[in-house]
Amino acid sequence: MLPTLLITGALLLVLLYKVFAPTVERCPDCSQKREDDTPICDCGWVFEYPEDDTPLEYGDPDEHPD
Repeated sequence: MLPTLLITGALLLVLLYKVFAPTVERCPDCSQKREDDTPICDCGWVFEYPEDDTPLEYGDPDEHPD
């Protein structure tokens, strides 16, 4: 009976940890952690899309490729 209670207690602890532990958002493509709420991963995965259809613009706004 004691081993059953120990196994049940261990399973409950693991379950509680999975439910209440803080989660870190990861890139589904390369599994890298998302840092500083950056909208684009290093591999190119886009975490966020704007609600309206405006294009995302990043980088130096004064630099225009010709």
